[in-house]
Amino acid sequence: MAKNTQNDNNYIARTKSTVNGSYRLTYHMMPPIGWLNDPNGLVFFKDRYHLYYQYNPYASCPGRMVWGHFVSQDLISYIDDGVALKPDIEGASAYSGGAIDYDNGTRLAALYTLHQNMPDGSYKEEVYKAKSHNGFGFDRGIKIFDNEYLPDNLSRSDFRDPCPVLVGDTYYVFVGGKDVNLNKGVIVVLSGKTLDRLHYAFCLGPYYQLGEMCECPCYFRVDGKDVILACGCNVPERDNDFKNVNSSVFIVGELDFDKGTMAVDYIKEIDKGDAFYAPQFIRGIAAPIMIGWLEMWERKYPTREKSHGWVGAFSIPREISIRDGDVFQNPVNSLDNYLRDVTDQTVPKCADIRLRFDGEGYIKIIGNNGCFTVGKDSGVYLDTNLANNLFGCVRRTNRSYDVCDVRILLDVSSVEVFVDDGREVISSRIYIDGDYKTEVGGNVSQISIKEVVKQ
Repeated sequence: MAKNTQNDNNYIARTKSTVNGSYRLTYHMMPPIGWLNDPNGLVFFKDRYHLYYQYNPYASCPGRMVWGHFVSQDLISYIDDGVALKPDIEGASAYSGGAIDYDNGTRLAALYTLHQNMPDGSYKEEVYKAKSHNGFGFDRGIKIFDNEYLPDNLSRSDFRDPCPVLVGDTYYVFVGGKDVNLNKGVIVVLSGKTLDRLHYAFCLGPYYQLGEMCECPCYFRVDGKDVILACGCNVPERDNDFKNVNSSVFIVGELDFDKGTMAVDYIKEIDKGDAFYAPQFIRGIAAPIMIGWLEMWERKYPTREKSHGWVGAFSIPREISIRDGDVFQNPVNSLDNYLRDVTDQTVPKCADIRLRFDGEGYIKIIGNNGCFTVGKDSGVYLDTNLANNLFGCVRRTNRSYDVCDVRILLDVSSVEVFVDDGREVISSRIYIDGDYKTEVGGNVSQISIKEVVKQ
């Protein structure tokens, strides 16, 4: 498969200097040019992280999709290694999937969705596998599951995002699916003793939180609980949840692989903001670390509207934990190695801001042509209405807090707000020019601002 990526990589090398860098992120992973969406095949393999992603280098919108490739030692500094995986079938796309090492760690298997648009206007999606000896290029993909073996109530066309895990001596592959009779999203689980040929094992759901179609399911064992990351398309808004066109959730409980059932303790929306989707755990490490797409579908993207030549980035990698019957997420510890003291009164474009709300209050970040606010009334909120010239919103936590610690990560055109040690997170995009300054009001204390400096 490496042979058919050379033209793409030549194009990237030739044109990446043409992008407008005004709003490009610094310590979040993003493509050199073109469009990025879902994280794919996140895996630690042969002493480094290989982090693939949905990629169209030729435009700042989706197209014929391939897998781009980031390589990192610490999940903060990274290199972009261009296109790593591309279908050999003319006109087909490599949609999302996962990766896992096998053969005692000597090879890497990437499972991806082969998406083909058909002449009659329909499409089909099938599970394919490609192999690599070093993670930097893959051989020809082969189909490893026949959709005709799905139960009659499951869609054979909407069937995507295979994500593998090894449990005991059996591979289980979680796939996003749809119950066509109910018009509801489900998680389809395939299995096999090898990854050469899979069979249907069982189905989880439907759940309200998976909407009309499940996407990007991914499994990890976290602090004695089974956790599935999953996304739902067109989930109906409910109270303060599911305000985006698509939503991402933690499904927490006990999964019985032998019986094909899951006793669900609770399902929780992962991020309350308007810019987080398609998260995936990293395979090959003991810690449950998750990365999502720091964007959302069906919105205007300022860097496209302004012809900057790129759209999309990864969220900060987040380590997941379960405590006191709840899920917490926090930036990976390696980010601390990049923090530097601020020596003047300005707020860096790339910053780690920590503070405490002792009651109602706010901190406002102000630039030349806009601002955004992180504040607390009963709960904590992020107001980006004045931070974007194309869109903006107010998003807030589900919980109320009397006293609350908050951590705010800024990176040029992104903001991620971690509330109460990561019990709730609100992420968004901001497009503000000029230097930043702060305005603080109300009951705010213990403000600490550090700059994030890439080495």
